Amino acid sequence: MKGAVLYSLGTPKYADIDEPVPQNDQQVVVKVLASTVKQLDISRSNGRHYLPYKDFPCTVGVDGVAQLDDGTLIYCWGITGMIAEKALVTKGKWVVLDKDTDPLAAAALPNAVLGAGMALKIRGQIKEGDTVLINGATGFTGKAAVQLAKIYGAKRVIATGRNQASLDELKNNLGADEIISLAQTDEAIISQVKKLHAESPISVVIDYIWGKPAELVLTGLIGTGHDYQQVRYVSVGEMAGPTVNVKSSLLRSTAIEILGSGLGSFPAGAIEKFNVENLNSLLQTVKSGQLKLHLKVVDLKDIESNWGGQPDEGRIVVKIQ
Repeated sequence: MKGAVLYSLGTPKYADIDEPVPQNDQQVVVKVLASTVKQLDISRSNGRHYLPYKDFPCTVGVDGVAQLDDGTLIYCWGITGMIAEKALVTKGKWVVLDKDTDPLAAAALPNAVLGAGMALKIRGQIKEGDTVLINGATGFTGKAAVQLAKIYGAKRVIATGRNQASLDELKNNLGADEIISLAQTDEAIISQVKKLHAESPISVVIDYIWGKPAELVLTGLIGTGHDYQQVRYVSVGEMAGPTVNVKSSLLRSTAIEILGSGLGSFPAGAIEKFNVENLNSLLQTVKSGQLKLHLKVVDLKDIESNWGGQPDEGRIVVKIQ
């Protein structure tokens, strides 16, 4: 079969590889229709993730949309890589998709569900009327987070980022009420966060970039010590760096909780449960236009030239068959 094949840590190549073979009666081979290239896939392939690929050659891609032998359309995580014509999955560990589902949208949305939906609802505990700040909102998942925050009832959404065109799109078309350019001086960023926080206290922050921008946002959230304000600061990614310096005064002046949202931060079965309960309904919001996804569709044979594409191009969706 054809697939995105990794021979060593780095960039996968379009190549032939043996079809996967079930090792027990709980495994099944499925026909893959579409998958995506995400930061998770890239970092696992280049060895920067805490769960890198180790056995070569192998196919890559953690999840995708596939078809069972009876024609049932499913979203699933693969035991073997999903950017391939066929993949090995665990029997029953999938979400059955509605018959009219677009496989390309269904392949792209789940990462946003994990990185935005679960971060907002489970880790951020978003409530009706909250003010939410999305730090690093100009990428695919960040844009989804802005829209989902509004769908989940936020009264005000603040978006930060460096790309001014994307920030304008967020404010004009995707529901952001306020935007903060991270291309400003540190002082200007802190001042803007402080001003917006004073006007409408920020209760949830979803952070996709960490590093220096997170330090600036956190500094802007430092309270006076006289007003009780709960803030749940949720780290989802680290595109701007893996560490931050947190001032002690922040922790003492504000009822802030700093936590993460990722594969290891949810109890067993939580991700599968969330997908089963939410994926089809969220796909309907995509179909209706309420949730807008920016996709770049590529063929499997072009995987090498599209590996690690620029975030502003949209989510790279690999059309397999």
